[in-house]
Amino acid sequence: SVLEPTWAVSDGDLEAAVGVLGVIRSVLERLEVAVAGEVDERGLAGAAGLSTQDWLVAVFGAGAPKPEVRRIAQVVAVARACRSERPTDVLVGQAVTSGAMTVEKAALVMRLVEDVRGLADPDALVADTEALVRAAWDDQDGRALSTRELIKAIRYATQLIKPAADLEADERKRRLARSLVKGTGPAGMGDYRVRLDAEGAAILDAAVEALSEPVQGPDGERDPRTAATRRADALLEVVRRGVGAPGEMPTTENAQVIVTIPWADLQDGCRGAGLTLTGELLSPGVLRRMACDARIFPMVLGAQGEVLDLGRGRRLFSPGQRKVIWRRDGHCTYPGCTIPAQWTDVHHVTWWARSGPTDIANGALLCGRHHTLVHDRDLTADIDTTGVTWHL
Repeated sequence: SVLEPTWAVSDGDLEAAVGVLGVIRSVLERLEVAVAGEVDERGLAGAAGLSTQDWLVAVFGAGAPKPEVRRIAQVVAVARACRSERPTDVLVGQAVTSGAMTVEKAALVMRLVEDVRGLADPDALVADTEALVRAAWDDQDGRALSTRELIKAIRYATQLIKPAADLEADERKRRLARSLVKGTGPAGMGDYRVRLDAEGAAILDAAVEALSEPVQGPDGERDPRTAATRRADALLEVVRRGVGAPGEMPTTENAQVIVTIPWADLQDGCRGAGLTLTGELLSPGVLRRMACDARIFPMVLGAQGEVLDLGRGRRLFSPGQRKVIWRRDGHCTYPGCTIPAQWTDVHHVTWWARSGPTDIANGALLCGRHHTLVHDRDLTADIDTTGVTWHL
C-alpha cells in the first residue's frame, strides 16, 4: 500500500523518492492539461450538457475526491492556450508543455492576457507576456518568480498595458469599494472587517507599522502582546490621536508611505507604477496626489538596484505655512464642501511635479475625496488673501 510506514527507508532513498515524486507531479500536471484539452476539443462535455470544467470535475471525482473547481478552471484555461496559435498563448503553452511553468502560474498569465487583449497593443502584449513567462520560468536555478511574486509582476504589467482612462476608472471603483463592517466577535468582543484599495492599504500599513513595534517592560521583559494585538493597539492609538484634538493642526507629518518609482513615471504624461515596501501597487496618478502633502526623498539606485545616494526630504509645506493656510481656508476649499481643516491635505494647486512652488499662494486645503477629484480632473484654481476659487 502507498500508505505503508516509511520508517525503514534510508535517508538517501527517501530523498530520491521525494525527487521522483516531484517529477511525477510535473508529468501528471502536463498530462492533465493534455487530456483536458482533448476533452475540450472533442466536445465530450457539451454532449453531456455540461461545460468542460464541470464535466472534468464530475469525471475526476467519480473514483476519487472531487478536485477544486478553481483548479480545474485553471487547467482548462491553460489547455486552451496550449492549443491556440496566438503568439501570447503559444508562449504560455510552450512553457507548460516543457514543464518549466506550473498550471497555476500559467493560468495567472493567461488571465492577464485575456483581460487586456482588446485594449493593449498586440506587439506590446506579446513582449510583456514573454517577459512574465521568462520571469516565472523554473529552470531549477532558484531564480524563478514564486506565485506571489508573479501576481505582483502581473499587477505591475497591467499598469503598463491598460490605457490610462481604464486605470483611472478601476481606481475609482476600488475607492468606492472601501468598506468597514462591524460584527459580533467572541466573548463580547467587536469584530471589524476592513476592505481597502491599494492606496488605503498603504496608508493604513504605514500608520500602524510606525506604532506597532514591541515595547519592552521597565526591567527589559518581553512585550507580552502578539503582533496582531500590537497592530490593533496601534490602530486605536492612531484614532485616539486623530480625535483627541479635533480642532487643532496636526503636530506630526502624515503616515510615511515609502514608494519606489522612476522619477519620469511620477511626472505627467508617463506610464508606470510605484511599489510600496509592503507590496501595494500605486499608479502615478495616486502618487502625484499623495506627493502634495508628503516628503519626497530622491534616491539614486545603481545598475543592480543598490542605493547609491539618499537625498533629504524636501518640498513639504512648513508648519508656519500650514497655519496661515488653515486660517485662510478654514475647511476644504472645494465648492460646497465643509470638511474641517484638520481632515484635509495641503494641495499644490500647480502640482509640485510640474515645478509648482511650495508657497502659501500655491497651497489649498482639500479633503481626501476632493483631493482625488481635483487630480483626476486636473482642475486649476485662483488663490488670493481671501481664499481659493476653483475652476470647475
